[in-house]
Amino acid sequence: MGRKWRAWKGYLKELAYDPSLTIDEIVAKEINKDSRVHETQFKELVTRWFTPKFQTTCDVKRLSRSKMKEPHVSGTKSFARRAHEMAVNNNGVYPTRGEMYVTTRTRKDGTIVNDEASHVVASLEKVANASTNTSGNQDDFTKDAYSKVKGPEKSGYIRLVGRMPATKNKTSGPSSASLETIEQLKGAVSDLVMIIQNHIPNANLSSVLSNLNVQVPGIGSSPHNNSLSVNRISPSSRSHNDNGQESRLDN
Repeated sequence: MGRKWRAWKGYLKELAYDPSLTIDEIVAKEINKDSRVHETQFKELVTRWFTPKFQTTCDVKRLSRSKMKEPHVSGTKSFARRAHEMAVNNNGVYPTRGEMYVTTRTRKDGTIVNDEASHVVASLEKVANASTNTSGNQDDFTKDAYSKVKGPEKSGYIRLVGRMPATKNKTSGPSSASLETIEQLKGAVSDLVMIIQNHIPNANLSSVLSNLNVQVPGIGSSPHNNSLSVNRISPSSRSHNDNGQESRLDN
């Protein structure tokens, strides 16, 4: 619903926005042409178009689009919808990412959008013609023609397939931040274990520590008959205060 609403507002702006007209003139002009336009809501939208903040945002996005090296010519039609249309016209066979790139960079007159995109198209055709694995799995985005020409995906995002949940890179290891967090957690667990050992000397923590791969001096060398359960760590556990007197943790 959110995407539909944004698309509708974008359609209205493309159709009605004219900086040479006033807000009231734009509203009056559009509501007379399209009965779907609600006058009050549309006036609020047009008023927003003329705000300095909105104008600045548009300028930034316009500049960003101008820096695109290989812009597509699909307009507002999503890549997923374009791929579905191509599959319908091809007996249900969906296009490869290479075919999607060629289609979305080719104008209606058959020309490629620019020289850089033309080089990519030529490379894709060369790789596709040289490939001997014609029956390969198209879902393997790490070995298709597009990945060989444009390189691997970044941040789990898969290009040219439309909107979809971001994939997780299963081949890469944990980040340095994750490793640091793990070490901090191990240290915290070690401190907690030492506190528990001081209050519950007979607790068997060796199995727990072996699963967590945590090393605590003096623990795990000798087995105990009883094991530690979560219920053992409760507000009723006793501790000693600064005066050496026994106190309850729930006080």
